[in-house]
Amino acid sequence: MKKGFTLVELLGAITILAILMVMATPAVLSISRKNRYNMYCKKVKTVVKAAQLYGEDHFSYLDNTITGQISENLVDGNTSCVVGGETIEYCQLTTIGNLADKGFLRLEKVGKSSAETEFLDPRDFKSMLTNQVMVYIVNKRVNAQFIFNSKKDADKCTESVEVGGARYKSYYYKEGGSIKTG
Repeated sequence: MKKGFTLVELLGAITILAILMVMATPAVLSISRKNRYNMYCKKVKTVVKAAQLYGEDHFSYLDNTITGQISENLVDGNTSCVVGGETIEYCQLTTIGNLADKGFLRLEKVGKSSAETEFLDPRDFKSMLTNQVMVYIVNKRVNAQFIFNSKKDADKCTESVEVGGARYKSYYYKEGGSIKTG
């Protein structure tokens, strides 16, 4: 009677397991990458909602037609934004860090100390505190748009809307130091 496996049987089993691992690894990595992008897009939506709340609390600062005087400063004193050559009136650029400082956005605890907080990009774990958000008013309604660092990120995180039978996406991204629209 035989009491174990032969060397050939063990090598065959190990080879089959290795082949299965080689085939499964790319699929697992792809799922992980998609989940990180989904988390990034959800963070962007959270930032946009926080920026809208920020704009609503500072509505009179944004829209100088309400106060009847020159608009005060949200971040840098601008009262209009130039995007892709177009001027958007009653607009301010703010940062994620500013939204967090004003209490509109909660930072995550990082490190062992509970005093260390950050707003990290889940794709590469880099800080997003300096990323910009545009807060503006159209028809006396506060809107906000995240300024993406690339057109690729904007395409992945922006949902299209149907207008007149065609589907469009509207987003803002940085290219060559200026803000463009897509």
